Amino acid sequence: MHEGSSQAPPANGAEGGGLARHLLCAVPQLQDPNFRRSVVLLLEHGDEGALGLVVNNPLDNTVADVARGLGLRWCGDESERIRLGGPVETARGWIVHDDATWDPTSTELFPGVRLTTSLEPVNRAGHTDIGGPGTRFLFLLGYAGWGGAQLEGEIAAGSWVAIPIRADGEAPEGPGVGPRFILDTAPEAMWDEALRSIGIDPARLVGLHNGRGTEMA
Repeated sequence: MHEGSSQAPPANGAEGGGLARHLLCAVPQLQDPNFRRSVVLLLEHGDEGALGLVVNNPLDNTVADVARGLGLRWCGDESERIRLGGPVETARGWIVHDDATWDPTSTELFPGVRLTTSLEPVNRAGHTDIGGPGTRFLFLLGYAGWGGAQLEGEIAAGSWVAIPIRADGEAPEGPGVGPRFILDTAPEAMWDEALRSIGIDPARLVGLHNGRGTEMA
């Protein structure tokens, strides 16, 4: 994350229109290597396009190493790795976390889940320790972007499955995942668990393609 990343596109969070309060799961037939079985947290979706973060693609770099380069002290698991948020502007950083006191200016995506796009307010407040006990932080580099109507076309072609993110207080047995899914689920389990949350067996999804879209019957 760069200190100047305050110029990143803003996130609408739970108040965004369209699918802004959803995850997208790529179907196995999606050939783009940037999105193979990816799970994307949509931050914005509207007439002008869409913007999201791939949340299940860890890189080799550890959060501790990157944090040191940014003047921060990582207090979490030393093996925690940075994740590739998408192929666009891969030098731009994003932090999804649950610590409102660490960055009071962060955007609340969902209750208990926040987004930081700039370290300037964090540094001004002297909050150089990050990832302490009882908190969850995900560091991501880059993002995924779509032009106007592009994502709608890909969904219509069967390339993506939309997964709702339930609000706190909604029936836990309802379709979709809870707001803590992004922070609490291991990246290697996200794709499978997100699909199962809306009743799709990932094993049946693999290979079910007739050239006109993906069948999930």
